[in-house]
Amino acid sequence: MEEKRRFVRIEWPIVVQYKTLDEPYTSDQIIGKDISESGVCFIVYERLAKGIRLDIQIQTPFDSLPIFAKGKIAWIRKIGEEHAKTFEVGVEFSEVDPKDKKRLKLYIDNEIKLGRTQPE
Repeated sequence: MEEKRRFVRIEWPIVVQYKTLDEPYTSDQIIGKDISESGVCFIVYERLAKGIRLDIQIQTPFDSLPIFAKGKIAWIRKIGEEHAKTFEVGVEFSEVDPKDKKRLKLYIDNEIKLGRTQPE
């Protein structure tokens, strides 16, 4: 299978705070699973639809200032037991402040050098 990603993902237990910009309006703060320069993956405990736009804050371990981004859900899949309300979502960034983008890229580049990329 051909890899579609343009950016390397790193496993990174970050704190992600999100709120939906479309109905149904909801918000939460959870632990992210992995991240790249183009998006983030995390687990939610409610079903969100593909295409929903999100306002996101990512708290990184290397900086006291969060990374602010806007994005949309590119994919969602159910995980866990049949009746569990647990979903993994992939969010593609649509807007990231240039300063935040630079900080994110520096950290990801450093993690790649240390060999902490996500296994294929």
